[in-house]
Amino acid sequence: MSEQDDGRRLIRRKRDDRPGIAASAPRPDQLEDRPWSERKPLNHEHPPRSPVRPSGDLPVIVRLLWETHEELLPARAIRWTDTHAMVVIKALAPPYNQHELIVWLRVEDVFRTIPRRPRPVP
Repeated sequence: MSEQDDGRRLIRRKRDDRPGIAASAPRPDQLEDRPWSERKPLNHEHPPRSPVRPSGDLPVIVRLLWETHEELLPARAIRWTDTHAMVVIKALAPPYNQHELIVWLRVEDVFRTIPRRPRPVP
C-alpha cells in the first residue's frame, strides 16, 4: 500500500483488493498528485482541548482510514489526552525525512502493539 511512482501516491481501487487478484502496474488515474503528508486521513479529529507542550515520545502503530483503503503504519505519539493522540508518521520510502504526517487521532486508532483482526467467517 505504500507503493510510489515519481513522488505520487498509488491509490488502490476496490476491484484490486479482491483476494487472489494481483494489482497490475499503476494507471494514471490511480496516482494522487499530492504527497501523502499533505492529505489528512478520514479518521483525523482534533480534541476539544489540546496540550501545548509535548507529552512524550512513544512508538505506536496507527490506523489511518483513506477514501479507498485503511493502513496500519508505525508512528510516534508526541502529545495525548484521555481521548486523542497526536502522532508523527514518517514516510516509509526514501527520502524518509522529507515528508511527515502530523495528525490527531482518537485513541481507538492508536495502538502500542499490533491489533488483532477478526477472522473472516467462511
